[in-house]
Amino acid sequence: MRYIWSVRNRPLHWFLPVFLAPFLVSIALSTGAASEQLVLTLERAVELGLENDETLLLAGEAVRGAEAEVTQARSGALPQVSVFGQYGRNFLKMSFFLPEAFRESADAPSRVEIGEDNDFFGRAELSQVLWAAGRVSAGLKAAKAYRLSARYREDAAADFVRFGVKEAYFTALLASEVLRISEKAMQETEEAVRVARAGFEQGTVSRFDVMRAEVELSNRKTPLVKARNDLDQSLIVVRRRCGIDPDTEIELADSLGAAAEPADLQSLLGAMRKGSAEIMALEHYIEARKQFLRIAKAERYPMLQFSAFYGVQTQWSSGFFPDEELLAKTAGVALGLQIPIFDGLRTKGKINKAAADLRSSELDLERVIRDKEIAVRQSLLTLRNALTALEGRIETVALAEEAHRLAQVRLENGLATPLERLDAELAMTMARGQLAEAMFGCGMAQACLELAVGSEGYGMMNGLK
Repeated sequence: MRYIWSVRNRPLHWFLPVFLAPFLVSIALSTGAASEQLVLTLERAVELGLENDETLLLAGEAVRGAEAEVTQARSGALPQVSVFGQYGRNFLKMSFFLPEAFRESADAPSRVEIGEDNDFFGRAELSQVLWAAGRVSAGLKAAKAYRLSARYREDAAADFVRFGVKEAYFTALLASEVLRISEKAMQETEEAVRVARAGFEQGTVSRFDVMRAEVELSNRKTPLVKARNDLDQSLIVVRRRCGIDPDTEIELADSLGAAAEPADLQSLLGAMRKGSAEIMALEHYIEARKQFLRIAKAERYPMLQFSAFYGVQTQWSSGFFPDEELLAKTAGVALGLQIPIFDGLRTKGKINKAAADLRSSELDLERVIRDKEIAVRQSLLTLRNALTALEGRIETVALAEEAHRLAQVRLENGLATPLERLDAELAMTMARGQLAEAMFGCGMAQACLELAVGSEGYGMMNGLK
């Protein structure tokens, strides 16, 4: 009783840690988990995109399906062996009825049962195509060409995944840089407002300068909020392109920078024609279509086939297995020749359809090559323009920063007004934003050029592979 009384008379805050400890631990763990960030470089982002992109995974399944078709086509050149077996139990046996002329007497039974209680039949067959006018070999070549086409389509899909990840990553880098510039501009404007107010109280700054600084500070809030929202939106896209959980916090490890000087046009076009996965996929698809046309034409010619069989039949009533004398065996071989005479113009229709599909594939290849050449030329010019613009933006930023520094020095020495310093800060902010956009343009132009050429050809041209 004394112990119970002492517990009841304890203050309540003595027991709160005991009851809240599990909740505090869980909150601490969840806070620690939420504070973890995934440091994401551009290279790692591309790797995650290649691992998790659904379109690329579907392309991989298409490759596996094409490999299965090669196995299926190869089976036409191999012998086909099958075994068939059937066991039956006759609970009521079959019967037939004798005419009266065949009975021993008029009172003799006319119904006679046939068969035994157990019935078994087994057969093994072998067939082999000896000559099919090129159908089998053309089918195998078509399947192999289609497999290569599927593999290059997978590579082409990987190129688009790389471009999508780079586009999202560069957009996020631009949004992050714009946010940094906006925050810096907000700090500069807040300092300008403080100085203007202090000068106004001392009688050295006009009321108009104070109002201008305060209005500029108010105007800075909207771009800052927009920059934060743009960064959040761009990070959402990065997570989606990389296959990262939407709730995962990520930190971009790289930064915007200048692109490398591109190669000459002819080198890029040559690398595109040799290394573009999209073009290679279409070329192998055309090869498969040629083999399909061969298969359609081969249906006009005969087919020679060899076959053999071996069969066992027996019936018995006593024991688990029949006696040897109850087994009936059969075997044989055959050569079959199938000669097409008239099929209602079905073969002609197949040939015309295969020829049209082949021509469509060839036209599609010509279209893609022309579009790729245009894309390479446009991307090259865009990259050169971006590099040229970047040089001017760098010089503009340097000039704007120097003008801002001089305006601040002049203001400190009483030779300038806060309005001049504010104008210099605004020009510097605009120049920094334009520089960030120029670097983003360089990165995107290079990514577009790499997509147009193809990662395989672009890497080989630059000695990366």
